[in-house]
Amino acid sequence: MASIVNASAALRIRSEQNRAICSISGVNPNMTAEAAAGFVMGIQNMYNRGKVTARIHVVSDIEIPGNQA
Repeated sequence: MASIVNASAALRIRSEQNRAICSISGVNPNMTAEAAAGFVMGIQNMYNRGKVTARIHVVSDIEIPGNQA
């Protein structure tokens, strides 16, 4: 049976004025919401940007067993 597996992710953080602050690739696509929030708050404090928003872009692979392809 085929399955969908998270392959990679990128985290994009923007300021309240919708200006890009940073984009981090190679993020663990299976991280918890708490871990992601802690990282975003760290970036927010480091850049002293006030309120920020964050979005995770996940890329997934479709794995098909050899006898089904």
